[in-house]
Amino acid sequence: MLKEEFGDRIAKALTPAIVNKLDKGISDYIDRNNEILMTLDMSQRYSFADADRALLYNAVSISEAEMKHAISQSKAIYKGNKIQSNPFYLLSFLVVRHFAIKKDDEHARRIILYMSLMMYTSAHKGVFKYNANKQIMDYTIAHLSRNFYLRQVTSLYAFLEDNAATVYNTYKARLINGTDTDLAYITDALWHRVKSKLQAIGEQYYKNHRSGNYLNADTDNYSEDDYREIDNNSFIIDRVVNKTYTKLINHQYDNRLLKYAITQSDVSYQKLKNLIEDIIDSDDGVRKVVSSIVEYYALASGKSLDYIGRGDFIVYMKTAYGTNTDTQQMAEIKNQIDKWLSDNMYKYGRANFGKTVRQSYRKSVYMFFVFMINMEAKA
Repeated sequence: MLKEEFGDRIAKALTPAIVNKLDKGISDYIDRNNEILMTLDMSQRYSFADADRALLYNAVSISEAEMKHAISQSKAIYKGNKIQSNPFYLLSFLVVRHFAIKKDDEHARRIILYMSLMMYTSAHKGVFKYNANKQIMDYTIAHLSRNFYLRQVTSLYAFLEDNAATVYNTYKARLINGTDTDLAYITDALWHRVKSKLQAIGEQYYKNHRSGNYLNADTDNYSEDDYREIDNNSFIIDRVVNKTYTKLINHQYDNRLLKYAITQSDVSYQKLKNLIEDIIDSDDGVRKVVSSIVEYYALASGKSLDYIGRGDFIVYMKTAYGTNTDTQQMAEIKNQIDKWLSDNMYKYGRANFGKTVRQSYRKSVYMFFVFMINMEAKA
């Protein structure tokens, strides 16, 4: 069995230093692909290459060839199933088993997440062979029913992270038992959880593709009826704005929102955190930006304000940011963020930042506020 052949080698290889190196490699991979992973943009996919798989092989000093040979000798693993017999997936679960035995649940879930990243991009290619039209996909995500779990999360990363935790909690006992049959079964179970959710999104996407449905956020003309609707919804707006603002000025926000907000590779997590802290401390226009984001969505989207706590709010507001709209709300949002950058960016290493870097930080600040509003609307 695989655990007999590789279990002791994995335990010996995974010293604290190697585990830290593995952690860093996984974090670097997520950072490189955060423009997709930290959003709900399913119109494109990232790559998971040989070098990314080598991170795990090198960590435990086991080669892919060794895994393939051992798998070929196992009577419990069906070689005709490319998922169950995949050497990277099976090695991943052997590593998960090691952490489970050590009661290191955090690292066990992290390895399942890492292998899920490969599964997702592989399954995505099967469902969307040539990628997908972004406007149609944005429309699809925004109009999913409550039955779709994706509506309850803020990003693909959050979806895959939660899915990994569910699989680990469900099959932990079988992982520790760790027979070849167990490992093949759990590998297949994780694959089907990822693939089935993608297929369900794909069915909705292709329906919208045939119907010509797409999301167009570039709407900046409003009638008196639109503003009357905003007035009628003022109580909901005030409640969401007050909850978000109160949490912000008390520095009560989830640090994961900073991670979700990083949409460009040149945005530093620590610098963004420092910037957000300085913005909150100054309390200069914080409430106004929160209010303007909510009001913009209420005016432009045509959706009920109940949708602010759903995934389509994030998709819509991210799309809206990239349009050339000159509505009062969006102009106020961007102008205030520019002022924050001018007031604070000199503190973080240099007085002048290039245009591209500045735009990256502006978008990251904007998305942090969007994620924060979305989270408080759910509570």
